[in-house]
Amino acid sequence: MQVALLKNIILVLLLLCVIWIIRVVVKREYENLLRAALIFLLLGAVFYYLQRTESETLTFADIRAQIKATFFPEKAPNYIYNKEEGVSGRNNYIRYYFESPGPKLSLTFDTKTQYFHIKDVYSVNRILEYLDLPKVNSAVQELASITGSRNDLTLYRWEDYPLGPLTIERGICQDRDRLESFQCIVSIMIWRR
Repeated sequence: MQVALLKNIILVLLLLCVIWIIRVVVKREYENLLRAALIFLLLGAVFYYLQRTESETLTFADIRAQIKATFFPEKAPNYIYNKEEGVSGRNNYIRYYFESPGPKLSLTFDTKTQYFHIKDVYSVNRILEYLDLPKVNSAVQELASITGSRNDLTLYRWEDYPLGPLTIERGICQDRDRLESFQCIVSIMIWRR
């Protein structure tokens, strides 16, 4: 739904609510005053949220995600990692490698090609944000599905990353506390431009 249209609708409802409150006070129907005030406050909060929204369109999934992030924030991850900076040939790189259990990686298995692809970049962006790095914008396929090389299994690459080509290596991690195994990020490497 268009945010501008939604703002106009909420503004009209706020105006009607103000008229209702005035009517309640004039007719001395104070039993309805609390109800009218609560509706006015709710509509005001929605209007305030819409004013702060930067996007042009808004879906129910966006609203749900915003409410979840506001009222039920996720615990900040606490991963043990090492940072290595170096030179390989003419290129500088930064490499972050995680001790097990590393950050979970959300993957989708493609039954046609038998490769794992990153369709939802949320798990990647969460770790990049944790490392104070820019986020990625697009989903990627497993590099081996593109190059055909078995050496590129478990690798994912973003060529258009702002700091230089970004490569993520995945592996299988085991969380002994929860007795579970999962796909995780083993290392993140950025080749600086």
